[in-house]
Amino acid sequence: MAKRRTTGVQRRNRASEAALNRRVSQRSGGLPIDLRLLVVGGILVLGAVVLGIFLLFGGGARQRVGTNIPDEGGTHVPQTTIPSYNSVPATSGPHWNLGNGVAPLNWGVYTSPVPEPAAVHNLEHGGIVIWYQKTATQDDIDKLTQFTQQAQNTSDYKVLLSPWEGKDFGHPIAVTAWDWLLYLDSADIDQIRNFQTDHPVSDAPEPLGGP
Repeated sequence: MAKRRTTGVQRRNRASEAALNRRVSQRSGGLPIDLRLLVVGGILVLGAVVLGIFLLFGGGARQRVGTNIPDEGGTHVPQTTIPSYNSVPATSGPHWNLGNGVAPLNWGVYTSPVPEPAAVHNLEHGGIVIWYQKTATQDDIDKLTQFTQQAQNTSDYKVLLSPWEGKDFGHPIAVTAWDWLLYLDSADIDQIRNFQTDHPVSDAPEPLGGP
């Protein structure tokens, strides 16, 4: 049988294909094209998994509403004692036990300043205390009063509103929860609701305490 001869054109085509394959192999680190695609796909899938885990568990600490104040405990002290606190107004610390069946103050609206050590006991039992200074406008006070009265009609929140007569804290309004403080320059009810939601009754040391 006669040996099949290879033409010059065929030899050149085969040489070109071999050279092309060598260049592709070199650019891909010596891996075949199919394997390279598999590796790239695996990397993309792994990246998606890592991103999902990061977003679900490691997206950073959630920004809380207000400023976190170091806890000063919850010791009961006589009503003749005027404690000092690490924030103005206080968010925790020594406080009065009023007794007579009403350990903290009743929740609601007060038009005369309540004693700060009594209000701290309210914080220990959950809820929020809203203080306003003389720099608050009447419109602000009306909004805060309405908000507090509406809150009293729900079973989820405890709210106390009082004028402030202590050291000036530099803003018309202060909202407190146990270990948390929010200053406001106006009666921003949406921000107060956010603060209230972010620091629920259940976060306090004695959430089931009365009144």
